[in-house]
Amino acid sequence: MPVPALPLLCAGLVLCSFPALAQSGPEMQRRTAFIAERYLAIWSSNDGGAVAGVPYMYGPTVQFYGRPYTQGQLIDEKRAAIRQWPQRRYAIRPGTLRVTCNVPQAKCAARAVIDFEVANPARGARKVGSARFDLGVSYAGRQPRILYEGGSLGRRRAAT
Repeated sequence: MPVPALPLLCAGLVLCSFPALAQSGPEMQRRTAFIAERYLAIWSSNDGGAVAGVPYMYGPTVQFYGRPYTQGQLIDEKRAAIRQWPQRRYAIRPGTLRVTCNVPQAKCAARAVIDFEVANPARGARKVGSARFDLGVSYAGRQPRILYEGGSLGRRRAAT
C-alpha cells in the first residue's frame, strides 16, 4: 500500500500528519522514507517549520549528531544553524535511501547520502557537498517521533 500524498498538516510539520500505528515492516519502511524525504524538504525551505516542528517531530530527548538534546536545546541548535546558513537545500541522492525496521520494537532507521548547498549572502559564504544522513523513527507512541538524527560530512567545498 503506497503512502498517500499527505497534505501539510500542523503548520507544515512532518510527523503529526498521520498516526504512528504502522504495524507491518513494509508500511513502517514506506512511512520512514516519507518522513526522511519530507523532513529534508521542510529543513530546506521553511525556517519557521524547521524550528516549530521540533515538539511534534522529536521525542522529549533525542540523539542529535551523537549528543543528547532536549527539545529546547534542539530548537536553539536549529535556530543557530538557520542564522549561520539562511539559505539551505538538502536532497536525498537518488538511489541511496535505505530503510531498515525492527517491527517488534516499532523502530526504523533511514540512511542516505544527501547532497546539500548552503549559503549566507550577508557573509558571502556558500558551501556545497554531500553527507551521510541518518534518521531514526519510533512508531511506539500515538504518532511517529524522531529518536535520532545524525550523519557525517562527505565531500564538501566552498563555492564561489
